[in-house]
Amino acid sequence: MSELNNFSFLRTLYKWKFQLGIIVLLAACLGALLSSEWVIKPKFKSTAILYPANLTPYGNETATEQMLQLFQSADIRKSICDRFNLSEKYQVDLSKKGAMSALYDTYNENVDIRRTEFESVRIDIYDTDPQMACAMVDTLINLMNQKARSIQRVKTLEVVRLLKDQLDYKRGEIDSLETALRVLRVNYGLLDYYIQSKEALKRYYKLITSGGSKENLKELDNIMKNLEEKGAESVSLKQMHQKAFETYAETRVKYDYAISDSRKVLTYANLVARPYPADKKSSPVRWIIICIFSVSAFVFSLLVIVAVENKEVFAKFK
Repeated sequence: MSELNNFSFLRTLYKWKFQLGIIVLLAACLGALLSSEWVIKPKFKSTAILYPANLTPYGNETATEQMLQLFQSADIRKSICDRFNLSEKYQVDLSKKGAMSALYDTYNENVDIRRTEFESVRIDIYDTDPQMACAMVDTLINLMNQKARSIQRVKTLEVVRLLKDQLDYKRGEIDSLETALRVLRVNYGLLDYYIQSKEALKRYYKLITSGGSKENLKELDNIMKNLEEKGAESVSLKQMHQKAFETYAETRVKYDYAISDSRKVLTYANLVARPYPADKKSSPVRWIIICIFSVSAFVFSLLVIVAVENKEVFAKFK
């Protein structure tokens, strides 16, 4: 029974071979016409492959994921659309309602940015002008660098302001301590408690043993009194001054580094494959379109032929 059915099918194909051949030929011609440059403008692809560099990921994201977020940010997309006048290129009337959504949908169709299996980022941009496609890839990378640099600079300037406040506070503290130490030097003659107290004791024993004058003893008594009353304060102030100065010096080093970091002009991508203007179109692929038209026409025609050949059989089911 199966052999008879196959034979019947082959006989039907042989019977209608000329009609089927003409239909498939006409469908192929139609596919060739509709996929021609007069109907569908050819698009050229420009590609770049890059790895992230100098990026500081947040949370659990990777540097590659952060780079993807930067490329896909709304302000970069808007900048590309404005710089290359894509609304006119894509024939989108911005005065109409929903125009921006239509523009961005077309943008997403022509701009493909994705992560590869090797943790790099691949950018494919399609355009009817190969030079423009290449320029869009270059501009996209430059805009990503600018945005990453701007974000990093904002964070660095926050650190600069914080360190500057710490420096100002510590500078004020040092000035207050130096003023207090100056008062002790001028009013009480305290320069170095440990050295002065040692020398005062030597002088005191010398005056006692040698029978010094009352004036010398009185002067020495005043020095001993000042050391006794203000010595502890002098030692404490000097220790605080030394500690404050060390902290100020450490903060100053961090501040200078932050200033230097805020002025750096870094790039945030290592290009593995640079974009270039394509010399061959990427779409449409004419042979695929012609094949689809031909196969579709053949299958549809075959179904019609089968229906015509077996109309008496189908009539019995009515």
